[in-house]
Amino acid sequence: MVRTEVFTLIILALITQPALPVDWPDCKFQCRANDVIVQRLWLGDDSGEDISPPPAGEERSCLLWATFRNNANTPRYAAILLADLYLGGVLSQSFYDDGLCVLDEIEAKSTVDHPLCNIVWNGGDEVLLKRLVLSWETAKGTICSEANRKCSNRNTKCYGGQEEEMLAEAPIIPSFEADVQDCSGLVNFIDRTIGGSGPYTYDWDFGDGASSTEKDPDHTYSHPGDYLARLQVSDKTGRTASVSRMLAIGACSCAIIGQDHACLSKTETYKVRLAGSINGAVHWYLDGREIYGQKDQELQDRTQESLINDSIDIDWKNYGAGQHDLMAHLSDASSASGPKLWTACNMTIAVTPEPIAVIRWVV
Repeated sequence: MVRTEVFTLIILALITQPALPVDWPDCKFQCRANDVIVQRLWLGDDSGEDISPPPAGEERSCLLWATFRNNANTPRYAAILLADLYLGGVLSQSFYDDGLCVLDEIEAKSTVDHPLCNIVWNGGDEVLLKRLVLSWETAKGTICSEANRKCSNRNTKCYGGQEEEMLAEAPIIPSFEADVQDCSGLVNFIDRTIGGSGPYTYDWDFGDGASSTEKDPDHTYSHPGDYLARLQVSDKTGRTASVSRMLAIGACSCAIIGQDHACLSKTETYKVRLAGSINGAVHWYLDGREIYGQKDQELQDRTQESLINDSIDIDWKNYGAGQHDLMAHLSDASSASGPKLWTACNMTIAVTPEPIAVIRWVV
């Protein structure tokens, strides 16, 4: 009987004993006050100015800065930041060991910029704070070195939480690819911009007087040549950066393959050889007038993936003997404004009558 009573008392003592206090900084933060908040996070130099954008993939030393805002009507003291810092998706350092003191005091209704730490930033990598918690005290004159680092004192005087994340504003690194299509003058522009704070707005200058505000525009150049294409990108914070590159739009050369001497009684075949590819058609001209070959209808039935009318059969008895100028006009059918002449080539052909055999009898 005595043993049973003792066992019961032990069980009751275990059940009713007070819970052990949670050790700082592993608190169950319930941040509802939001007296002091982290308003902004960015990459800057020693004075807090935005760093200039490096080439994508290039490392640069800089500071991670934060803007703190006190929304309360009285000062707040000993502001301590807890967070995990990720660079390019990899944990770089944690401020959860004892917390990072950011401000001994922040005046009422004021905003303060303060550097958090030095980092080596790989251009284009995301800089992210996770599990962000900012806590403070209200006791006048309390500084960080004298701060009461206890969960019971800070678990409600805070901003953020275990699910809070904040992305640092990084320089915009504008970049683009240009896929130049053979012969047609068509260029597919593809934006590869990174950094900054999206969404972006775009201002393209194609170097020929044309422009666009699309993300990935297509543009057709009317004439071969070298063009300086420029992309200017702005993000939602107003940051702006630009990049330019020279594009070489080559001339689309062609040649007519066939006999440059023909007999009046013969039918000869002539074909266009193109240095590149084009989605369009060939128009044939003889002595300045358009002509049509015997196989035109068959050639018109081809798919648009090939050059239509790239060959023609000419029955020379229909045009007579003499010198004839054969010309091929290549039109680009992919142009948004309709077919346009992209290149032309010609050949001079000498057509002679069949020789007449003369038989002479020798007496």
